Amino acid sequence: MWRFLLTVTIVFSYALMPAHAQRRGSSAAATDNSKPVAVIPFQLVNRQVIIPVAVSGSSDTLHFIFDSGAEVTVMNIATAAKLQLRNAGNAFLTGTNNAMAKTELATLNALYLKELRLPYVKVYLENLSNLGPVDGIIGIALLKLYIVKIDYRSKQLVLYKSGKTPVGNTGRLLHFQLNFSTPVIDASIQLPDGRRLPGHYHITTGGDYGILFNWPYVDKYKLNTLLPTINTDRVQDMLKVLYYINSSVPSLEMGGRSIPNVPVSYSKDIDDLGVFTEVAGSIGYDIWKDYTLTINYDKKELYLE
Repeated sequence: MWRFLLTVTIVFSYALMPAHAQRRGSSAAATDNSKPVAVIPFQLVNRQVIIPVAVSGSSDTLHFIFDSGAEVTVMNIATAAKLQLRNAGNAFLTGTNNAMAKTELATLNALYLKELRLPYVKVYLENLSNLGPVDGIIGIALLKLYIVKIDYRSKQLVLYKSGKTPVGNTGRLLHFQLNFSTPVIDASIQLPDGRRLPGHYHITTGGDYGILFNWPYVDKYKLNTLLPTINTDRVQDMLKVLYYINSSVPSLEMGGRSIPNVPVSYSKDIDDLGVFTEVAGSIGYDIWKDYTLTINYDKKELYLE
């Protein structure tokens, strides 16, 4: 299972960064969101949303994972070599286990999502071979520029201009805050003894789980003694092998909705830091797949349909 790049965060860079900034759309007052600016079909592969992209200088169609928890854009190092991308420096990345890894940087002159053009995209080069035929990962770079609707039923990523959430959205509204650049919502779990336990959770559409707890949260509330062990996983992370314990909770409540029998996992190596608040963990694909999500990053709004 893929967990190590779920909330990838840039912590320090000693390279010269490109001076070009990606520009936002027009102001909310002038935005017409009656129609999307792009509708991008996706495939579900190993519980990952895979979208087709193109890059300047190549006619090939590349395949990127879209993950709302990916704070930086990552490219498979083998794909970067094939595209003959020039090294633009180095940086350190952290993953959900809070370990740092040195990685190379490169800059794409443009990344294309159908008719949309994202100029000067900075990418961090990593070996993604364990994810299958994947060329990269993109998340916050899209969320910051557009309102993103993830329609799992139709298998479409629908993009609207940044601004007011499109009229006609019938989903339940949840407001979120940001931890670094990752959206965080309030939710609560029911424990086997009937008690409810609140917490703050990352919105991680690329996570191949129901809930992945942070170990400090598990340890603080003794979840490792309260939750029954169903099975275990041995997973290769960026730097080492991690061992996960898999369990379940009777229910998860968020935005007035109750989801029964939610699969959960935890590991002593998982500590996804919170800047201003304690982060209980991340909510992943096994929950989001049953909904249509609309994420308005600028307004800090999440709609669940």
